[in-house]
Amino acid sequence: MRRMISIVSTLALAACDDGSAPPSKPSCEGKSGCIVTVIGNGSNALPTAEGARGLDTPMAQPLDGVVDPKGRLLFIDWNNHMIRVWDPATDKATSIAGTGEIGDLGAGGPALQARLNHPTGLLLLPDGSLLVAAWHNSKLKRIDLATGKLTDRCGTGGRNFKGDGGPAAQAVLDLPSSVVADAKGNLFLMDQANQRIRKIDGNDTIWTVVGDRWVTDTGRKDGKPVQDAKGYYLDCTQTPVADADKFAVVKSKLPDGSDTFKRAKDANDKEISMASDIPVPNRCAGFGGDGGPMAEATIGMQWSQSAIPNGRMVYDDGADAILFADSMNHRVRRIDFKAGTISTVAGSGALGYAGDGGPATAAMLNTPVDVDLLADGTLLIADLFNSCVRAVDKAGTIRTFAGTCTKKGFAGDGGPAKGALLNRPYGVTVDRTSGRVYIADTNNDRIRVVTP
Repeated sequence: MRRMISIVSTLALAACDDGSAPPSKPSCEGKSGCIVTVIGNGSNALPTAEGARGLDTPMAQPLDGVVDPKGRLLFIDWNNHMIRVWDPATDKATSIAGTGEIGDLGAGGPALQARLNHPTGLLLLPDGSLLVAAWHNSKLKRIDLATGKLTDRCGTGGRNFKGDGGPAAQAVLDLPSSVVADAKGNLFLMDQANQRIRKIDGNDTIWTVVGDRWVTDTGRKDGKPVQDAKGYYLDCTQTPVADADKFAVVKSKLPDGSDTFKRAKDANDKEISMASDIPVPNRCAGFGGDGGPMAEATIGMQWSQSAIPNGRMVYDDGADAILFADSMNHRVRRIDFKAGTISTVAGSGALGYAGDGGPATAAMLNTPVDVDLLADGTLLIADLFNSCVRAVDKAGTIRTFAGTCTKKGFAGDGGPAKGALLNRPYGVTVDRTSGRVYIADTNNDRIRVVTP
């Protein structure tokens, strides 16, 4: 059907050709703060030609991206289950991974022959390899960009929670949506449906560092777990947790000395159990912990089968901190590893749009899903259901960076980014060398760039 429509459209154009020159493509040359499409033409389809120019490359809901040292944009063609690369020097787009077919096949072989299931986040490592948060695969995957080989890096592919304190490859994740690395090479992943951020340390051991399940899934009053008349620990729906008759929730320490929570056989923290594979019936997103230890924080992410990608992160290497979209709390929050604390940097928690020109923490966001940092430290936020990108400067003031907040559509190429229309942008990616900002204009099936 798509092929037939294409032929008919071509014939219709030919019939109307009067020999006049085609209209010029919108350009941002010499215009600071200008927006223009560089990849995609609005068609939701599989790419059909390797090496096609950017505007001739169809996509199916682009999502996230990362810029490599050569200035090329590696990006996720989300609903085509592919990872592709666009070179601004040649205006050519080619594939890195995925066949376009959904699945979880091909580990150990060529990435181009592998099947993926909605990859959602990308991270370039210093060795030149690419880590992929393979969302519906519930794994982290690694692509050796020199050889094109794809391997599984973390996760068994099961969708639950398991593995803290053990090898990353044996861990069980549930919708990992984002992965970042700190200056020491530790990896941090957003385990979205498990309402937590987990760390893979230098020994390849996985731990929870934010949003521990036994905090988020256990009802709490005045900071203490809630128990029923029998002494069973209750979740946020007042239902006894699966192993409430065996374990309490107690504070403990990770090997690096930071706080966490584990299950113990009694309230005196004796005989701590590392068994973490007993399912919990409810997953309770929440908000809490600002100003206190990150291990005691609660975060809010969607977790059902109909969830959308939430909670993508950026590592601020100058401050040893992670900023992440606390999506269902309509906030962006900051984890300060030096202090071991968590705080809100944008969003009041109220859903909506408000606050431009004022303090970011008093502003209203509507499901922020991605964040990145400009070279000067300005925070960019993909404010999904407001269909715009917001910016928070170092003084903490928020403004609109791109799009017309609360209005969705497609318009504005060649003009000011703040006057354009976007349609549910799921991703924002900064090229810190050139200053260009790529926006995944997801529901327009385009990637657009804002010139510095």
